[in-house]
Amino acid sequence: MANKPGSTWLTDEVADFLAGCPSPEELLAYRPSARAQKRFTALLAKSKSGSLGLDEEWELHQFEHIEMLLQSIKARLRTRSAVPS
Repeated sequence: MANKPGSTWLTDEVADFLAGCPSPEELLAYRPSARAQKRFTALLAKSKSGSLGLDEEWELHQFEHIEMLLQSIKARLRTRSAVPS
């Protein structure tokens, strides 16, 4: 897996959160940092206008993959909490 310089901070941010062994409640409440939200919004705007460079496209895909992973984790947690023990 290749890493692009300058865009690994998002992976590091999420990895740091997960390495802290968050509770299920903390996982469900997790939201991206203001920095991540701002960068994602900027990349999305550039994508919609057709002015996204290759490195930026790669970075946008990283945002999307991390978001899919977090949504999958949250869905599993919600399903587990809905099932009586």
